[in-house]
Amino acid sequence: MNVNKLMHRLSRTLLPFLLTVSLLSCRKERGTETPDADLTKTFERLSDLGSLLNGYSLAGGVYTFRFETEEIRIPADAISQVQDQPDKWKTLVTLRGGTVVSVPTKGGNLDFIVEAVTLNPSGYNPLAAVAELRLPAAGRIRVTVAGKEGSSGAITHLCHSTLIRQDVPILGLYANYNNTVTLTYTDKDGRERGSTVVRIQTTPLPVQNFPTPAIVAAKTAKMEPGVNLVSYPGESEIDVSVPYMVDTDGEIRWILLLKNAPDFQRFSASIGLKRTSKGTFISGDGQQQRIVEMDMFGKLLRQWDLAKLGYTFHHEVAEAANGNFLATVSKTSARLANGKPRVNDFIIELDPVNNAVVHEWDLTTMLDSARYPKLTDGSTPGPFAQSPGNWAHNNSIAEHAGNLLVTMRYQGIASYTAAGALKWIISPHKNWGAKYQRYLLRPVDENGNAVTDAAVVNGEASAPGFDWAWGPHTPVSLPGGNILVFDNGYNRQFIPNGQAQHYSRAAEYKIDEAKGTVQQVWSYGKERGAAGFSQALSGVQYLKTTGHVLFCPGMGVPTAKGFGGRVVEVDPQTKEVVFEMEITSPSNTAFHRVTRLSLYPGNY
Repeated sequence: MNVNKLMHRLSRTLLPFLLTVSLLSCRKERGTETPDADLTKTFERLSDLGSLLNGYSLAGGVYTFRFETEEIRIPADAISQVQDQPDKWKTLVTLRGGTVVSVPTKGGNLDFIVEAVTLNPSGYNPLAAVAELRLPAAGRIRVTVAGKEGSSGAITHLCHSTLIRQDVPILGLYANYNNTVTLTYTDKDGRERGSTVVRIQTTPLPVQNFPTPAIVAAKTAKMEPGVNLVSYPGESEIDVSVPYMVDTDGEIRWILLLKNAPDFQRFSASIGLKRTSKGTFISGDGQQQRIVEMDMFGKLLRQWDLAKLGYTFHHEVAEAANGNFLATVSKTSARLANGKPRVNDFIIELDPVNNAVVHEWDLTTMLDSARYPKLTDGSTPGPFAQSPGNWAHNNSIAEHAGNLLVTMRYQGIASYTAAGALKWIISPHKNWGAKYQRYLLRPVDENGNAVTDAAVVNGEASAPGFDWAWGPHTPVSLPGGNILVFDNGYNRQFIPNGQAQHYSRAAEYKIDEAKGTVQQVWSYGKERGAAGFSQALSGVQYLKTTGHVLFCPGMGVPTAKGFGGRVVEVDPQTKEVVFEMEITSPSNTAFHRVTRLSLYPGNY
């Protein structure tokens, strides 16, 4: 036998014996009894590790205690009594000196660990609860909310806390339903020890004139896991936002009724909620000109007053890689030469710890603020239409390849450095001033062929394998270096929306800075026509597990029951639709964004 293996086997065999010898030696040195304190520390050490006692035996004058992680042996004359309490998952060991040690022990029924269950603890999330638990020893809790009979709606999450006393979040309850929730007690590594079941009865959601989700297709085996966070703005742009999450069966499983929250009674979330690296949500508030941070229950954690910093919020806030916030804003003091306000053309980087603006970028210093066609577009309300004061209409900001990536309804997509140096522009070449020509990327189609048709280059036509992004939103930096964007099709080819039936797309572009080209490598949406067209709002998402794309036109999309939005998960390799959901809305606007994500944050 290998010597190392032999020594390992001997050490495992002799360890309990050596512990026994140690305890006996201690007894000989100190008198006729093994001190209670030493044995107490031995049991407490195992309890602190969260190691449960699986059983014990008495033979040859020695007690053998078998824990999950190790075995210990104690002389029988050091213990006066051992009392089993399996219903409480403990064993009482009375030592010779009279000390009673409660040893956490694998037992039977676990109902006793649940001290209370509170539905809707914040008052704003009626499909969430908190269970107050007292565990037998350190360990973790796996929460499972059972799906309705015949559904695929089971939601399970292994919580991170290992404390004996835990407030366990229960997310994903069904409305107006007697929910079955299983709480599984595990060790620190997630190995199951036992379970208990609680029932939580919910009431119907107290909402009226609310959007109606309907599943068109759901090939669950092929789909990206998670639920769909729908950023619903309410019945109008000035209504209180109502974010909610929908599962693959079309059931609402999480919702924030923020009209009930004193801190959010005028909350206008624009693009909605974005999950941070801490597991919280951040959002901009267009009504109160602030950035807010909240938890999963809708509790306000912190807020940043943009008005005091000299800005108003417009559309987008995102967490940067360094933890700061990037936000598209208007600067209160910005004016045109005639003194009229200039809006939606600033971007800031905000240090949330120190509440300080560390970068400010004025798009007029990088782009052609005089560029706008004279279009008569009756489908766009006046405040949102292009004008000298609203020449860009910035709507999204992201990081890409160490630089910044911005989308603008009226100017396309641009990249610039942290120092404010323009890198490139993806936009129809028509109407750009002479000094911007060198930044305009030249188009290449999906087959790698340069597009030389002047009508396509200028944006007055499209090629079979190339089109520009019109009124784009949500730029996404892809793992391979490409970018993904939602091409709304707003006034495509400079034709007003009301004069032609346009379409929206998810479009992937490859940028070659050395050659000054942009290649369209993939797109989806033209084939859906009017069924996927949204002239504003909307978004795309790259789904990391499957490599799929979520295509989400959110306003004015025809559905089986009216108008609203559509959520489509598509495989870019095959263009197979593996999930599709229609959301019909009384206001015709279903959402600003939809995001596929896990219901529980990773740190819960």
